[in-house]
Amino acid sequence: MPSYDASISIGAPGESVWRVLAAVVAWPEWLPTVNSVQPLDGSQLKVGFRYVVRQPKLRPATWIVTELEPLRRFVWQARSPGLLMVAEHTVEDIRPGKSRVILRFSFDGFLGPPIGRLFRSVTERYLSQEVASLKLKVEGQQ
Repeated sequence: MPSYDASISIGAPGESVWRVLAAVVAWPEWLPTVNSVQPLDGSQLKVGFRYVVRQPKLRPATWIVTELEPLRRFVWQARSPGLLMVAEHTVEDIRPGKSRVILRFSFDGFLGPPIGRLFRSVTERYLSQEVASLKLKVEGQQ
């Protein structure tokens, strides 16, 4: 299963980072890798809630929240025939006023390995842009 990740330290408490990261419907306002996030069940993150995410160069995907640890982590998944995509978003407190964010994206299923290899550069570029944009957004609010 191909898996890619990016992490970054942010000069803000984890709770501040979480508020921005968990507000997925607002991502298009500050995240260049996301054109729109349309909530299908409600805008707040909850296990089982679905969101249609549109990104440049990619087909729209419906993401379902499968795991949620408020203030710390959420995971959502998108499926298509033969493919399962999993995106993990983790916030860790490093010390007072400083945190780390880890984003991980995995491709699974029968088509996971070839699709994961095909989209490797886009995935790595998007993950890098996302952690950098999150850092700018959160630190700019301090």
